[in-house]
Amino acid sequence: RMRRALAFVHMGFIFVRDKGFSECTPWPVQGWDMLLAGRNLMEVVRRLEDESITPTAPQFRLRERVAIVSICAYGEEEPVRVIGVENHQIYAQLHGYDLFQITSSSQIAPNLASGMDINDGVHKPFFWKVNAVKNVLEQQSPRYDWVLWIDCDAFFMDPGRTIDSVIHMHAANATAASRLEPRQLQEASELAQLRQRLQPTMPPEVSLIVATDSSGINNGVWLMKNTPWSHDFLVRWWHSDILQGPGKNHNCSDQSTMQHQLLYATSMSMDELWDAAEGPVWVPEVRVAAQEHLQSFHAATAATVASREWQPGDFIKHHPGCHYYKMPCQQLYVEAHSHFVSMAQAMAAAR
Repeated sequence: RMRRALAFVHMGFIFVRDKGFSECTPWPVQGWDMLLAGRNLMEVVRRLEDESITPTAPQFRLRERVAIVSICAYGEEEPVRVIGVENHQIYAQLHGYDLFQITSSSQIAPNLASGMDINDGVHKPFFWKVNAVKNVLEQQSPRYDWVLWIDCDAFFMDPGRTIDSVIHMHAANATAASRLEPRQLQEASELAQLRQRLQPTMPPEVSLIVATDSSGINNGVWLMKNTPWSHDFLVRWWHSDILQGPGKNHNCSDQSTMQHQLLYATSMSMDELWDAAEGPVWVPEVRVAAQEHLQSFHAATAATVASREWQPGDFIKHHPGCHYYKMPCQQLYVEAHSHFVSMAQAMAAAR
């Protein structure tokens, strides 16, 4: 029952973070207590999630078209924009990925069919990514099979690892791991029905790959496949109404609404058999990647949210919570990108 327990901790964080991390909650528990619970549960659940992973070489390539999408709409001279744009461009060029590097809100056209418009006066800049990714996925010439979203302050760190390898690692196996016992020659009908639900003959294809930390989703980096489910999800995410009223100023509104769409219905409707078998809590189209495979954090944020600090070999280093206009953060950007460039140069020299 560890998966559902972790889901409830993550759901709880939707309502305790408001204008920054809050230690004041309506319950006799503080944010740090919840973080520790989340971290401990994640360690247990991670071992189960890893059973669904397909071992994949870092250089693996799919026969599919992948695009990278990012928004760096800071001032032209801001270090985070200069460094982020260069980092993303170099990585995209190394592997032949198309890069949509958006540097102005004027580059994000309204998606009228989906009711998306970043100038609607309702959605904060956090939500611009939803409109931008929807537009790229709707392109027909060329048509992209997968899109990687990456925040401006998230930097590629391993130039030798392809996005394709991360996709294959998490999407090649469409059946999520569980603790369901091996099939018996004769088993109760309710167990047979549970087996069919957990291991369907035609499971839905994996359409979204995200990473979670102890407090839930951080959507600074995620992968989305061009499927009908993905298009529908982006629309539901944009139009989520869970943060109306006092919650509309929530500091992490894009992450909270995303998490609510992906977790709430299943976590609230799991039956006893599903729960006992550790059936997946996320919707079946979603896979949760370990942070090292998608994004790990700079030291301060990793400590604050009791999650993974970036280590050599991790794919992407993200700097959430680090104020881009402060010198210490700017220095972190320089150090991260310098590491990436030196790795890329060493890789080129070895060829």
